[in-house]
Amino acid sequence: MSVDPVYKVARSGARVEEMRWRDRTVIDGILGIDVCKNTLDVSISSYTKVRTKSFTNSPDGWRHLLDWLIAQKIQRVHACLESTGRYSLGIACALYEADHVVSIINPAQIRDFVRTKLGRNKTDGVDASHIREYCELFKPSPWAPPSEAHRRLGELQTIRSGIIAGLTEWKNRKNSGIVDAEAQALADATISHFTSQLGAVDKAIALTIDNDCDLQSKRDLLLSISGVGETLAGVVLAELPGPDVLRSSAEVVAYAGLNPRRHQSGTCIDRATRISKIGNAVLRAALYMPALSAMRYNSAIVALVTRLKSRGRLKPKQIVVAAMRKLLVLCFGVLKTGRPFDAAIAMGG
Repeated sequence: MSVDPVYKVARSGARVEEMRWRDRTVIDGILGIDVCKNTLDVSISSYTKVRTKSFTNSPDGWRHLLDWLIAQKIQRVHACLESTGRYSLGIACALYEADHVVSIINPAQIRDFVRTKLGRNKTDGVDASHIREYCELFKPSPWAPPSEAHRRLGELQTIRSGIIAGLTEWKNRKNSGIVDAEAQALADATISHFTSQLGAVDKAIALTIDNDCDLQSKRDLLLSISGVGETLAGVVLAELPGPDVLRSSAEVVAYAGLNPRRHQSGTCIDRATRISKIGNAVLRAALYMPALSAMRYNSAIVALVTRLKSRGRLKPKQIVVAAMRKLLVLCFGVLKTGRPFDAAIAMGG
C-alpha cells in the first residue's frame, strides 16, 4: 500500500531517535490509538490496568489527551498508531513534542496481527486495544517527525500525483470520441488547467529542494545517475527513507516492493516468481519510465540488461523490472555514500 510521504512508517531520523529512546527514562504506559477523521479512540495499559477513552481529533482533543495522561499519573508512554494519512500527523506530533515515544505502523501489520488472534469484532475501541497489544508485544521502532522542507516536499508530490492522474483522465476522455464542439472546448480547457497546474507544482517542488541544503545536495547526487531526472529525483527524496533507516540495497528493494516473491507448497503448487508489490507503489511506479531510459543510456544498467538477455531466461517485462531494481539501488548508493554516480564502481570495476 502507498502512504503519504509525510507519514512514512520508517523515515530518515527514526534510527537516531531509537538510540535516544534507549537512553531515556523507563516507559510507564503503552498507548494504542485508533485514528479517525473526527475522533481518537485510545486504549492504555499501565501498571497492569487497562483504560479506554475517546477524544476529538483536533488540537483541543490532543491537549485533552495529554492532560488525561497526566491525570492518570503517567509520565511517558509508548504510543502506537496506524499510518492513516493526514489524520494521524497532528496527534503524533503532539505526543512527540510532549516527550512521549511514538511509533507509526503499517495498517496491514495490525490487520494480520488481528487475524492471528482470530479477532471477530471490528470497532474503533477494539482496534485501539489491538494496536496497544501489538505495541506491547513487538515494541515497534520510534518515529521522528520530518523536517519542514521534507514535509512540504511530500505534500507537493502528493498534489503532483493527483494532477497527473487528472490530466491523464481528461486526455483519455477527450480522445474517447467526444463530438460536441462545446464539450471538446471544455475538455481542452480542463486539460490546459491541469497542464498549467503541473508546471506550477513542478516549480514549487524545485524551489523547495533548492531552498534546503540537504535536499539540494541529495538531488544533485541523484541527477548524476544517467536515467534519473528532476521528476524521479523529487519522488525519491520524498518517498525513500534515508540510509539510517534502510541500511542495505536489499531493504531498499523490499521497501519498494520490487523483491521477488515465490509461492511454493508441496508438489502441487509452484507458481511463477513475481515481484512482491508489498511496498511503496508510488516509488515503484515512478521508476518505470526512467528505467526504460536507463536501459539505453546508463552503462551499468545496459550491461545488466545485456547479460540478462544473453541468458535467455527472462521475459522482456522481467528485464525491465530488473532495470528498475538496479536503478533504485544506484539511487540508494549515491545517497548512502554521498558520492556522485561512477559507472566503473557500479559495474564492479
